[in-house]
Amino acid sequence: MAAWAGPGTTPTRKSCCRIEYLGDDDWGFALCDPATETYEPAVLPGGQLSGGAVEAYDAAAVVHLTEYGE
Repeated sequence: MAAWAGPGTTPTRKSCCRIEYLGDDDWGFALCDPATETYEPAVLPGGQLSGGAVEAYDAAAVVHLTEYGE
């Protein structure tokens, strides 16, 4: 998953996370490491190794996007 961030009319695409469908409403989650452009397995804020797709994106946005949720 990616987000567009930046000022004005020229935002930059930022890779945030990768999710993997595990069945039902269960998704695995890995955060993007921008320094190496790789994905590392991550834990959701509640401590689970998997959860909903929205939870994964929200967690990644908090890590990668400045002023998220303000």
